[in-house]
Amino acid sequence: MHDGHTVAGDDGDDNGAGAASTVDIACEVIREAIRSGRFAGGDRIRELEVCEMAQVSRTSVRHALALLAAEGFVELRPNRGAVVIDWTDENLLEIFDLRAMLEGYGASLAALRATAQETAQMRAEAELFASLVGAVPAPDMRLIAESNNRLHRLILDAGKNKRLASMLVAVVHIPLVKQTFGRYSAASLARSAAQHLDLVAAIESRDAVWAEAAMCAHIHAAKQVIFGVPAQAGGSGQEAPAA
Repeated sequence: MHDGHTVAGDDGDDNGAGAASTVDIACEVIREAIRSGRFAGGDRIRELEVCEMAQVSRTSVRHALALLAAEGFVELRPNRGAVVIDWTDENLLEIFDLRAMLEGYGASLAALRATAQETAQMRAEAELFASLVGAVPAPDMRLIAESNNRLHRLILDAGKNKRLASMLVAVVHIPLVKQTFGRYSAASLARSAAQHLDLVAAIESRDAVWAEAAMCAHIHAAKQVIFGVPAQAGGSGQEAPAA
């Protein structure tokens, strides 16, 4: 019997609202460990280690791993348990195409549903990104990546489609690497900043078709920068995607 707190490593069954919250906690802990590199591609995730990290039960960890397998973060293998997906260039190219479709749709929804406050936040973030890109003597890539992520999240949230947001968790965040913009030249960064401003302008204009096209073009431009391939072609790359 629990006294309101989950016992790490306990193998009992969670139930009710508490179970949902502990599963969510376990999911986020595992996602962050993957994003940070603590769990690398091909690594086996040990349930007891996650129990200690997240301070949740083993049952919650198992439920979390099943959810993360559905999202594409891990693969459940016979006799090995959960293994972190090792993202190949081919997988990452597929991610770009999925992002273009899903985020393009999300941008079209934002054009139709965003409030004035939300569009103002997008405008401010896009202008901040542009100022960071133009910083001297050299832009801070960490700040640029953070600003980029905030803008994409603002657009997604403004679309007010929770199902789409949950689908994009895996597509956008699985291959996240801090040095995402490391392959961007000054010209590529400036182009990305201009694309952000164009995207926000489309949303401000309530033009769903323009917004969708602008987002798709933005994602595929990032694909070209990082992998050096046309939007519909295959090829090899060296780093995780940015956009």
